[in-house]
Amino acid sequence: MIREIDIAAGEWAEAVLRLQLRSYAVEARLIGFPDLPPLQDTVATLRRCGERFFGYIKQEQLAGAISYERTEKTIHICRLMVDPDFFRQGIASALIEFVCRKERDAHEIIVMTGSANTPALLLYERHGFCEVEQMRMPEGISLTKLVKRLA
Repeated sequence: MIREIDIAAGEWAEAVLRLQLRSYAVEARLIGFPDLPPLQDTVATLRRCGERFFGYIKQEQLAGAISYERTEKTIHICRLMVDPDFFRQGIASALIEFVCRKERDAHEIIVMTGSANTPALLLYERHGFCEVEQMRMPEGISLTKLVKRLA
């Protein structure tokens, strides 16, 4: 079940942070960059981020979450995370599809991920995202920007 998360509520912010740390630790290993910004977040920074959060609840726990911001007709996916205990169960796909349905009047959805994060790149491509740009960040990490055009 997918439901909106009130990130301002302390217990939800703590649950999202636990999920985020577990999920992004996997990406950090995949791309060889242990200082990923999501791993530096705190409950306070999550509560102030201004993103809209939705959680995937499975077996009475937060198994995955997605957050995004909307500007005009563009959706920016800020975070997509799945607890490693729930990998390969379709949770990330369900969250992406949920946002596409919820924001169907948007023109495009944009997301960025580590260029070496092959599982994430393949996931987004399966959902109709196309690579539009690769960027090298000052920290030495390479990021890929993907866009999905909506009807």
